[in-house]
Amino acid sequence: MLSTITEWMRFPATWTARAVRVRGHERYVAAQALKSALAAVLAWLVAAEWLTLPQAFLAPYVAVFLVETTVFRSLRQAVVQIGTVVAGVLLAATAEWLVPGQTAAIGVVVLVGWFVGRWRRFGSNGIWVAITALLVIATGAAGSPVMLGERLLETAIGAACGLVVTAALFPPVYPVGDELGVLAREARSLLCDMAAGLGDEAGPGPGGWVRRTGEIDRMMDRAAESSQWARESVRLNPRPIAARVRDQASASDDVLDRLWYAVPALRELARVAEAASDGVLDGADDAARCSVPALLTALAELVDRIGDTAADPVRFAEPVRFDDACGECADRLAELQRSAAGSADPRVAAVLGSFWHPAHRFLTAVQDTRRVPQSGQDHQFGG
Repeated sequence: MLSTITEWMRFPATWTARAVRVRGHERYVAAQALKSALAAVLAWLVAAEWLTLPQAFLAPYVAVFLVETTVFRSLRQAVVQIGTVVAGVLLAATAEWLVPGQTAAIGVVVLVGWFVGRWRRFGSNGIWVAITALLVIATGAAGSPVMLGERLLETAIGAACGLVVTAALFPPVYPVGDELGVLAREARSLLCDMAAGLGDEAGPGPGGWVRRTGEIDRMMDRAAESSQWARESVRLNPRPIAARVRDQASASDDVLDRLWYAVPALRELARVAEAASDGVLDGADDAARCSVPALLTALAELVDRIGDTAADPVRFAEPVRFDDACGECADRLAELQRSAAGSADPRVAAVLGSFWHPAHRFLTAVQDTRRVPQSGQDHQFGG
């Protein structure tokens, strides 16, 4: 019990120390808290001390909501927030003019505002159409153009303060993380394990090769999310580092596009490899038996060329090394095709053909995402 209390008492100090020393979640939370406080104070000073608006609390209220994780998101939220308030104010003014009695008007504006707020452009902020109209009717401001204008002005002040603080005070930039490198390393590892498992008796067995492609899918999602955050964080961002991160995100997207189309082919390769691990190729000649491991190894080296540049995607797969790796894969595909055509065993020929199709799609996807053939289309094995 005493140790729990001691740990609980030490938590604020350790949390603060991590926020100061380490760039991570703690520092992000602390920065957002400080920026929200500053935006609220600034909005209050403008609305209450300078302009002396009657309901000045609305300005800091809106400002806190608009201190977002990126400058672009803050601007988008500001536009949406102002849009919902304008819709609510107009709805209240219309109800004041058309609906007799405050009680009936409240019911009408909440009902209509609920449906207006469902517009997809409002997103999760749509509920504020009904709430704004309700507050305007309840406070008696709906019948006064001056008071309606003050509500809009208070909202605009809060939105402007939240946006200015987000953009001017350490606007967040999220560099591309190592998720892309982890993805490339896992894909290479899987191809190497399949090559070893099919290449000699000492190699590892199937060991859940298809299951591992599911983890690669999740890695792909994490890499795509990291790239998306990096891309969004540099939009409208005035920091000098934003230009470099923008280039990284663009190059990372290029690599992800290639791997995105290649992963389904990798999954099919894993299925075929698991099916072929029952020894169907044991009776084949040496050239046929070695053609599959050689092809998988060449594909692994191709992925390795991509993984080499994952830490600095702007250098996407140095052209010479990348082209050499693609050429090696094309040679191995041709060898596989010749082995299948020359095999006297139809079962061996069928297995080799089942490797050729996904391997060819994998290579085509990595080379150019605009020329990804569908399974069984555009290319005829043995033709």
